This record gives sequence, C-alpha cells and structure tokens, in this order.
Amino acid sequence: MGEKLIIIDGYSLANRAFFALPPLTTKSGQPTNAVYGMATMMLKVMEELTPDYLVVAFDTGTKTFRHQQYEGYKAKRLKMDDSLRVQFPLIRQLLEVLRIPIYELPGFEADDVIGTFAKKAGAKGLQVEIITGDRDSFQLVDEQIRVLYTKRGITDLEKIDQNYIANKYQLEPEQLIDLKGLMGDASDNIPGVPGVGEKTALKYLHQYASLEAIYEHLAELQRKRDQELLTQHRELAYLSKHLATIVTDLDLELDYSLSAGHQEYSREELVAFCQEQEFKSLAKKLTGREMVAPVKEFGDLPFQISIFEAAAELPAELVENIYREQRCYLQFVTAKADWARPIHPLGVGIGDGKQNCFFSLAKKEALPSVLQEILTDPQITKSGHGLKKQMRIAAALGAPLGGPLEDLQIAAYLVNAGVDGLGLEELGEKYLQQRIPTWQTERGAKVTIYTLPPELAETELQRLVGGRLAAVQLLEKKLSLALEEMGLKELYQKIEKPLIRVLFEMEREGVVLDGGVLHDLGQTLKQRQEELETEIYELTGDSFNINSPKQLGVILFEKLGLPAPKKKKTGYSTDAEVLETLSGAHPVITKLIEFRQNQKLQSTYTENLIALINPETGRLHTTFNQAVTTTGRLSSTEPNLQNIPVRTEEGRVIRRVFLPKSGEYFLLAADYSQIELRVMAHFSGDAGFCEAFLKGDDIHQFTAAKVYGVSLAEVTKEMRDRAKAVNFGIIYGISGFGLAKSINVSRKEADEFIKMYFAQYPQVQEYSEKLIATARAEGESKTLLGRVRRLPDLQPRNYTRHSFCKRTTGV
Repeated sequence: MGEKLIIIDGYSLANRAFFALPPLTTKSGQPTNAVYGMATMMLKVMEELTPDYLVVAFDTGTKTFRHQQYEGYKAKRLKMDDSLRVQFPLIRQLLEVLRIPIYELPGFEADDVIGTFAKKAGAKGLQVEIITGDRDSFQLVDEQIRVLYTKRGITDLEKIDQNYIANKYQLEPEQLIDLKGLMGDASDNIPGVPGVGEKTALKYLHQYASLEAIYEHLAELQRKRDQELLTQHRELAYLSKHLATIVTDLDLELDYSLSAGHQEYSREELVAFCQEQEFKSLAKKLTGREMVAPVKEFGDLPFQISIFEAAAELPAELVENIYREQRCYLQFVTAKADWARPIHPLGVGIGDGKQNCFFSLAKKEALPSVLQEILTDPQITKSGHGLKKQMRIAAALGAPLGGPLEDLQIAAYLVNAGVDGLGLEELGEKYLQQRIPTWQTERGAKVTIYTLPPELAETELQRLVGGRLAAVQLLEKKLSLALEEMGLKELYQKIEKPLIRVLFEMEREGVVLDGGVLHDLGQTLKQRQEELETEIYELTGDSFNINSPKQLGVILFEKLGLPAPKKKKTGYSTDAEVLETLSGAHPVITKLIEFRQNQKLQSTYTENLIALINPETGRLHTTFNQAVTTTGRLSSTEPNLQNIPVRTEEGRVIRRVFLPKSGEYFLLAADYSQIELRVMAHFSGDAGFCEAFLKGDDIHQFTAAKVYGVSLAEVTKEMRDRAKAVNFGIIYGISGFGLAKSINVSRKEADEFIKMYFAQYPQVQEYSEKLIATARAEGESKTLLGRVRRLPDLQPRNYTRHSFCKRTTGV
C-alpha cells in the first residue's frame, strides 16, 4: 500500500465539534468547545489513522465563483454563531502548534482545495482519505480516494468508498453531481429541478446515467409531469450540476515536506496551549498523568429489562397491569423480516409502561401462550414504532396483533411534516436528547433491529429491545401532545391509524405473478444479451468490461478513433447522450445502446421481480410506505408497483404477468376523471369552471371554447391541446415561459393565453392567490384534514424555490 494523505475539511469539523460538544469557556469567557473538539480529533487522526501527510483546508469566508454564477448560492445558510466565529483564530493557532499546514484560496471553497489535492495525490499513487461532514466530497471517491464521513458528532466516522456509493445509490461517484443537478441541495441552496426528489432523480440516472443523457431522452420519460418539470427547468438543472461540481484542477500545489507526517510537533507547546485554554483533562492526558474522559454528545437512555424463558416467568404484575390498563408496549427483533423471504425471529420485548421483559425466540418455534393471548387480544392497545412491520412478524408467529394501534412512526411523520429522520434513534435524540442503543458491525455500520446477525448474543438483543421500549414509552406522551397542539389528532386517529391495518392486509395478500412468462422473458433477454456481447467484441476486436465507462471510452475513442467528447477528469464520457451522438459513426454504437436497454429490462424487471417472489406464498408482496412522502401519498418499494412501465411493448409484457388470484376474480384499473380540476372547481367555486363538470362536458374542450370565444363544435384539436396544457398548468403554477415551451408558442402568446384564461375563470385566480398569501404568512399549507406541508422557502428572495412552493400550496 502506498503512502497516505489525509485532508481535513477544517470548517466542517469545527462546526461539528461546536454543535456536538457542550459549551466550554475559559474563565475570561472565551468559548472553546470547537477548539477542544478539533484538538481531540487531530490527535486521534495522527495516532490512529497514522497519515504520512496531513493537511487542513479552510474556506476563506469570502464569496466564490459560485456566488457570482448564482446569487442564491448558500443564501439560506444561517449566519455563523458568534461563539463559533471567535474560536477560529484559536483553531488556527492549534493547527500551527501541531505543525499541520492550512490551505485556502480566495474565490474557491475548501471543497475545491480538497478536490484538487485529492486528485493530484491520487494520480501520484497516494492513498487519500478526506475527513469531512459534507456529502459533496462523495463525488471525489475513486480507487485511490475515500471519504471518512463524520456521521455524528466528531468521533463517529463512516468510510465512504466506491462500494458504499454503488450499494447506496447504484451510481458511480461522479454521477452524484448529476444527482445534485436534478434534486438540488437545500443545505447549499442549489435549486435543482423543482419537484424532482432523490427517488425520481435516481430512477432516471439508473436508466440514462447522466443529466445530459436524461435530457437527450426526455421524450421517452413515462411521467408527463417529469417531462414538464425537466423541460421547464432545464437551465436550473445544468446550473445546479455546475454549482455542485467540485473543482479539481486549481493552480495550487501541496508542499508535502511541510505536512504533519514530516513535522514533529512539540508536546510541550501543545500542553502549554491546552493549559492556556484550560483544557485540564487533555493536558493531563498529554503529560501521562491522567487519561481524558471520552466526549459525550448525548447521554444513553436509561432503561431496565428482564429476561424470561417461559410463560411462568413472565411477571404476574406486568400481565395484570397490561390487562388493567388495556395497553402494552411492543418490540420484535429479527434477522430477516421482509416479505420476500420467511422471517427469522430473534426475540420480542413487552412492557406495561413500568417494567419491560424480553423473550428470546432464537431457538424457539413459538411464542408462549400468555404472550399470544396479549398480542391477539382485541381490547389491548399495542404501542410501538413501525407497527406494520411488527404485525408481519407477529402474524408469522401465529399471534396476529389485535386491538387498537399506537404507532410512533406515523405520529412523528405527521408532526415532522417533510422532515427525514423518523427512526426511533433519531426521534430519541430529537425529543429526549438521549441515545437509544443500536448495534453496529465491526466496521461501524449501523444495522437495523430487523436485520441483526442470527447469532447475536441474547444479552445484546435484550439491550436493544430494552432501550427501544423505554424510548417508545417516553416518546408516546410527547408525540401525542404534539398531535393535539398541531390539530392533527383527528387525521391520526381516523385516517392514518386505520390505514396501518389496511396496508398490512394488502401487503400480506400480495399479488400473483405468472412466473412462466417472467422466466421466458428473462431467458429471451439473457440470450440476446449474450449475443450482443459477442457482437460487440467482434465489432471492436477486443474483449473488455462493457459496463465500465473507462474501458469503453478507451475502446471507442482511442482504439476505434471515434469523435471523442471533451475528456472529463475521470475519463471519457460514454453516457447515453454521447452514444446517441455517435449513432451511425460505427456499427458497434447501435449494439451498445441495445445492450444497455436490454440489461436494464433484465435487471430491473425480470430478475428483480422473480427474486422478490415469496417462496412460501408464491406471491409478490410489496411494501407500502405510509411515512415517506411529504404530501401524504403512499409509496411502494420492493418492488415499486406504482412504476411498472405501460407505454412500451416490454412494459405491456411485464404488466401481463400480474394475475388475479383465481378465476373468480379479475384485476381492475380505476382512475378519477380530471380529479385535480374537479378539486379546483370545488374549492374556488368558480361558476364557469363548475359549469363544465355539472353539464358533463369535456373540460378541455369547454375551456378552449371559453378562451377562444367559439362554440364547442368549433374547437379544434390544437385549441383543445392548448387548453388542456393551461388547465393542468394553472393548477401547478405554470409560468408564461413554461407554457410557451409546453405548447410551442411565443412567450407573449403564452402570457396572453393565461390572461384570457383568468378572465374566463376569475375565481380560480382569486383562490390561487389567496391560498399562496395564506401559505406565505403561515409558512405552511394544510389539507382539509389538517395535514401540514411546511414551506419555509415561500419567500420572494429565491424565485425558483419560491415558485416551486407556490405550486405546492394547494396539495
């Protein structure tokens, strides 16, 4: 292994230390917690990671070229806390004492300095590790470079390498830039394409590989809404990708002779610095007289739990309390608990709010009768986190959960509208300021309680269950109060809670697939894939990894001499857009395009669907996610049944494999007729808008007749198409510019069309403007049932995000 360079993102680490550690000040009142955190981290890096070279990169605090290109860049960042700002001179002094050089460059960010040094060092054969809390650096990862991500505080480092990114995103590191271009980055105020989130962005990148290729194949996208959003915000997408791209070729050289690996710092100077800053424990550690206590970011949640081996050992008092209060707290732990495979239960914890007990299932085939009776009792409320998953486990153990449900995950989803981090661990830190026990691998990767190692010790299972039961009991009261205060109680009680059982039953029922059709399609695709591979090798005269952009680039542009696009820092681009431009230049291009399309069909639909069929039921059991989207709609995973293609021939074949469970049933597809427009007519009360629906007319033909001032019979197809674009566009806040592109007219014509539209439907305009004004004043929008959609960006300082929020106020 070659020499190692570690590059530290100075501001990121200082910021993490400042917020992770409790306030520290000297007797004179100087804040020092960030300085202390940096000192302990620097020593840890030097002692445990043993770098040959060590440097720190800082931002200069001045505007960069990105601010010049986009005024809103990082505009939403909170002003740096004064208590942190005054610590940076001391942090620089600390780094000087440790002989760690600082690099910064006006007009550029620390990320650009880091990227430049990392890529140059990697090219020299050095192993590079970047320590940062900024995910932007993930794009720099390659064979020589990895990121040590400060996942929590300053001590919990997660290794980010090529395998991590491939497993998490199914992308190459450099494709993360395209991902930012599409979905944006709220922390840096990079707009992205409004309305396109991570899930949608990943879907298209998996299919087309790059932002440029997505736009090349825009007409192929199945969702019209996505086409419209991408078309309307093309410039923002490319700008966002540019803003997200880290510069890696600055005119800046690293002086290896001055790095910490070659400069022994003076322990005496460091001790003197620590004493001056009143770091007594650290000074004692350095002088060998006392070890410094570990930094505690959150205290561990206290809990008690006992183990019982049989029904007779379950405390009678606990059972009596459960039946008297008609409530129990529940937590299962498993090694496997998904729908595609039989579950592998490891244990179950049960509590009454005062005491908790754990029963191991690792070597047992059934629950004790006393537990079965409690779980199935229709009068006893079951409280827990993520109860739909636990219903799956309980049912498989012969004890389907009866009685009312109280699910903290669903309650937290309503209270924290649009906010990630609804796991019990995150909720514990947010609401209790305490850490809930988790289990991690030897490499520090956190494992969920439903995918634990089968051989995990019983005492460890007891610890995990005990912490979660204690957290559920404490969080239940806080979230119940929050639901009450936010007016969400009725939505939770009448809509969300009953839906848990409905979704569970839908998941358990599953759907029948014609495995024979799927298998035949898969074999056909596989055979064609092998033929294409052979043909590609024959046409190029070489054998290589067709899925490797680097190897393919060398074959196409160096060996075959095809016209090469601008070479990127990571090599030639061979994305779909590049291949399309090369069509006709060489016979192999057509084969490569077919190879990729064929491969996607094979992996995404045939192989994936077959792998997800449950061997016990022979059915496909998707998971309906009730607490994911910001709007309250459901999503579907493993597989995503909401995204099966329909317009292509292959898509129609895929849909034909879904069958009724018997001849007595049939599959029915149902859809609302113009539901968005009907809702607008109802809420706005516009007489003209309502008239079309009340009369049963075609709303688009009706609108065209109104706007153009002609009879229904005189409305042409072109008139109707334009009216349709406006009808749906107005609902989602389309601009004159967006409408012009949508219906292929001039901006002036589009503006005039919108003006005439509102002249015919004045109450639609009045309602829309009133809705936006209310949302701007309250910073949120609400549905009829009180579901909240927070819209903090509904301010005129950023036009793009402001426009996006305006479009979502009526959702």
